[in-house]
Amino acid sequence: MPGPYGAYATSPAARVALPAPTPEALAIPLGPRKLVGMSLDLLTRPDSGLRAASFYIGFMLLLTLGPAVALFGLVMATGNGGAFGSDFGASSAADRQSPTWVLWLLLAMIPAFLGFLAVSVEAKALATAVIAGRAEGRPLHLGESIAVTRARFWSVLWAGVLVGILSLAVQFGITFVLALVLRKAEALSALDYVVSVVVGVVVGTPFIYAPAGIILGEAGATEALRRSIRLARARKQLAVVVTLFSVLAGLVVQFGLSVAADTVVRVLSGAGLADHFPAALVVPLAAALVFAYGTLVLLTEAIAAAPAVHAFVALTHYTGGLERGRREPIPVRHVWDPWMTKGLAATAAVAILSLVFGLLSLPWNPAG
Repeated sequence: MPGPYGAYATSPAARVALPAPTPEALAIPLGPRKLVGMSLDLLTRPDSGLRAASFYIGFMLLLTLGPAVALFGLVMATGNGGAFGSDFGASSAADRQSPTWVLWLLLAMIPAFLGFLAVSVEAKALATAVIAGRAEGRPLHLGESIAVTRARFWSVLWAGVLVGILSLAVQFGITFVLALVLRKAEALSALDYVVSVVVGVVVGTPFIYAPAGIILGEAGATEALRRSIRLARARKQLAVVVTLFSVLAGLVVQFGLSVAADTVVRVLSGAGLADHFPAALVVPLAAALVFAYGTLVLLTEAIAAAPAVHAFVALTHYTGGLERGRREPIPVRHVWDPWMTKGLAATAAVAILSLVFGLLSLPWNPAG
């Protein structure tokens, strides 16, 4: 059983420099049912601190992914969607020449991909930091939590890549064996959901504490993975329950999104707007949907991470990684602080310029 600071206090000096565990951190139960219940109670509180964080993630996605979504929507609303498949049937080089807006759309997809990748990492790290601050009774301001996540961004990304590669390899191996045994596509598709859950739990359980180990424990990616294995072994049942909750929460949200998307398509089709959507409404609608999706990404990560963060704090009583944000928060010198960075500004500029020039190069022949 790990001590008060477990493996995360690297030296006696580190223990002296850090504040003692708070009563709130010491009061977190290790029973799976009580711990999960406490973590969910925190998420439902109006002062959970997730609103500002979700707006930040939505803002990032709006600037990077939003222009590509808007340009694609304008392509479809103006009746130019057929150009995507026309190149395949072209008989000459002149016929195969793509319209100019295709090149702008391809350019817009680069910042869209980078933004989606950054959001997927930063949302996990930000949710971990915000929840941990609330769990120990010392909430972080947005500038403090962003400072922590930006400092640990690459470690969280690398740990996610390693676990993702392992998960994909295991899932591919299981699917390959099932394909040899069943030899039926229908049976395989029916088992996809079960396989994804099983793989997520089996592979994810040993590494469930890695994000918290990076954000709170200030460990590197590989070191956090090794320490997570040790913590999972200390309380095997707790690790399995926390992982199962995390996997199922993600799958439930994905299912809800697919149902919502199907409902929107059906409503548009029933209203006769699927092929005749007003082009003037595309950009504001795309912006609203992308921003809403970004906020949902953060809330999804928070739901999945909350039990793991509480379990990590209960096992180690260590949240020293948050002190960096309290010591060195993102300074607010301009109106765009702490929302904007130079990298985000450059990426957003490419995305917005791609939208503007793509819009100017579109032949305006509305489908309706």
